Amino acid sequence: MAAQLYRTHTGKLFHAGSIVIINVGLPARGKTHGSRSLIRYMNWLGVKSRSFHMGQYRRRLYGTDISADYFDLGNADTAAACTRAEDSCIQDIIEYLTTGGGQLAIFDASNLGAARRRHIRDTFEAHQIRPLFIEYICENEQIVDENIRKVKITSPDYITMDPDTAVSDFKTRIARMAPYYETIDDGDLSYIKLFNVGEHLVVNNIRGYLQSRVVFYMMNLHIAERTIYLARSGESSNEGSYKSDAPLSAAGHMYAQRLRDAVIRRIEERNRHVLEKTGVDISDRTLKVWTSTRVKSYQTAEYFASSGSVSVRKRMLLRGLNPGMCENLTLSDVKARFPDEYRSYLRDPYHHRYSLAESYHDVSVRLEPVILELERERDDILIIAPESALRCIYAYFAPQGLPDSLIPTLAFPRSIFVELTPTAYGCKERRIGVSPNGR
Repeated sequence: MAAQLYRTHTGKLFHAGSIVIINVGLPARGKTHGSRSLIRYMNWLGVKSRSFHMGQYRRRLYGTDISADYFDLGNADTAAACTRAEDSCIQDIIEYLTTGGGQLAIFDASNLGAARRRHIRDTFEAHQIRPLFIEYICENEQIVDENIRKVKITSPDYITMDPDTAVSDFKTRIARMAPYYETIDDGDLSYIKLFNVGEHLVVNNIRGYLQSRVVFYMMNLHIAERTIYLARSGESSNEGSYKSDAPLSAAGHMYAQRLRDAVIRRIEERNRHVLEKTGVDISDRTLKVWTSTRVKSYQTAEYFASSGSVSVRKRMLLRGLNPGMCENLTLSDVKARFPDEYRSYLRDPYHHRYSLAESYHDVSVRLEPVILELERERDDILIIAPESALRCIYAYFAPQGLPDSLIPTLAFPRSIFVELTPTAYGCKERRIGVSPNGR
């Protein structure tokens, strides 16, 4: 798991036992997006977590060529088919949490009926798994329509269907399900009700630290489309020294200008593409720049501030890793001068801390407030920081399964900047050249 902040011998944290989050709500209300985002955060904390998406089980049993009538829960045959798929998913969750080493799972399904939810709760509790319900309620039809067009019609169910037909079919599915939707009103349940994907929420009967962390994260959740850019600080006049905090060199100033031009050029290109593809004008989206308080970082960012339409914010938490006694030393130098330290580093490069230094784990812990604010932000964000800080931020958005031992080796050369676009089904990544032609 990438950038795991905390670790125990049992693999379970906060004395919380096993928890299953049971999603509730009609389709296109943000359930899958919220689930994927929460799983990313929990795995980053070190809580071994996984989302189980009901659609995958349905397609596995019945394929993708399914009529909207399948979602009519008033039909006994289709209701029984849905239950078979759900039960298969529930058994996999139980196995994951009881024998598979997992601590938190999300049952990402609609779960519309109160009686069915009580049965699911009792099934999990019989295996000492604590249920927490999250109900996604969306009263804004514009949000629902945008979610259908941006996310749902790209699912495997509609891969061969033209967009307008796919939208119509998906709305028919929702109409079939809506009459059987019963909102949560059982005060004995532990639940979160999330309105309009983050506009406000209601919590009830939350128990324990881990469930509280889930609530805290959900308070920061939204599905607004935005882009995160990661760029390395320009070269300083004393590049190898952490203590000197030197200003940009002449090459550093040239890089800063090219970075500003490349990022602005990329944003304009993206805006044109979105307008041509969807007819939506996003040119009014704001770009904010977050940068370290180190001189070379904020001097790099100042080139964006000079454009007049970009705000620049200095953040002390974005400073790079303090190398301690290994300042100005390469790994070869460390191996020659401190062989014991070098061997310790090779055993665990992510957690190893040289004398008077920070480890990459320390940097990740320090950056947790930045990560949460990134999740809360609805504007485009460019982070200009030293390479060590970028590595830890990137690791948060990286696919699950990136070993933390690889984080210190991630490369962010000044020839490129990284574009990250969080989506309901993961995070899209693109590396863009800083050269004048953008290659």
